[in-house]
Amino acid sequence: MKRITGFIILFSILFGGISVSAESNVKNEFDYSNPEFQATVDMLSMEGHGNDDVASCSVKQLYYQEVAEMFEKGMTKQEILDYYVEELGVQALKAPPKKGFNLTLWVTPFLLIFLVLILIFILIKKWKKLTPALQTGTEQPVTDIETEIYHSIIEEERKQIL
Repeated sequence: MKRITGFIILFSILFGGISVSAESNVKNEFDYSNPEFQATVDMLSMEGHGNDDVASCSVKQLYYQEVAEMFEKGMTKQEILDYYVEELGVQALKAPPKKGFNLTLWVTPFLLIFLVLILIFILIKKWKKLTPALQTGTEQPVTDIETEIYHSIIEEERKQIL
């Protein structure tokens, strides 16, 4: 009985010491669920890996670690984004900034859609003016001469068939 008790005490001391030492070696990990952190990494393209899964993409994991270290150093979201734009250019961001020449990238598609809609509207109005006989209420009445011509054509066709 003394051996079993001694063995249990020795066993608990050994494994108790290991768990304490493991906890002391772990440094405080960064909170990756921080909204400001998530907003920052969501704006980065991460060399085309921005939409990959963090668990399986080593490039995205590296970016997460770099951004976490920058936040731990006290950098703000804008400073981090500016750092990546300075290092990698505007391609570091998922979407170009809405200023300067990049503003045309945001405005041009909507401007083109608006111009095409105006062009279609103008073309439809012109087509309506070119075909007045097809408009309702503006049909020209058939004269007697036209009626006789139609009847004679129909009679000729009927005679050929019979």
